[in-house]
Amino acid sequence: MKVNEIEILLARYYDGTSTEAEEKELKRFFTEENVPTHLLAEKELFMQLADVPEPEIPKGLESKLSSLIDEWDTHERRTIKVKKHTRILRMQWVASIAASVLILFSVGMYLYKPYAPPAPQDTCATPEEAYAEAQKALLLLSATINKGIKQVETVHEATEKMQENVNEQLNRINTLKE
Repeated sequence: MKVNEIEILLARYYDGTSTEAEEKELKRFFTEENVPTHLLAEKELFMQLADVPEPEIPKGLESKLSSLIDEWDTHERRTIKVKKHTRILRMQWVASIAASVLILFSVGMYLYKPYAPPAPQDTCATPEEAYAEAQKALLLLSATINKGIKQVETVHEATEKMQENVNEQLNRINTLKE
C-alpha cells in the first residue's frame, strides 16, 4: 500500500471515521511492512495496540444495558411529564395573578377617575322660546300623569269589585257554617 493512502487512512482513523477493515489494514501495515521514518510514532502506537488483547465481553451485558437504557428512558419520560405538568400549573398561576392585577387596575382606574356631570347647555336662544319649550314639556308631563291616574282609577275600581265579591263569598260561607 502506498504511503499516501496510509496517511489518508491515518487521518480518517484519528477523525474516528475509519471502518474496521481500514483499521485492520493500518495494523497490518505497521506490523508487517517497513515504515517510513515520519510514521514511526504511529508504528509504536499500533504495536502497543496490537499487544493489548481484545477485551472479553461478559455474557448478558447487552440485555443488561438494554434494560438499563429502557429504565433510564422511562424515568426520563416521567420526569419530563412531571416537569411539563408543573410548568402548566405555574403558567396557570401566573395567568390568574396577571388577570387579577388587570382587574384591580381597571377597577382602580374607574374609581380614580372623578365623575364630572355634563355641564348644562342652553338650547334656546331667547327666554320666550325657553318658555314655550317648558310649556310643551309640562303639557306632556301632565298628559302622562293624567293617563297614569286613569289607569290607577281603573285598577282601584277593579279591586273594589273584587273586594265586594270576596266579602259576599265570605258572608255566604259564614251563613252556611251557622
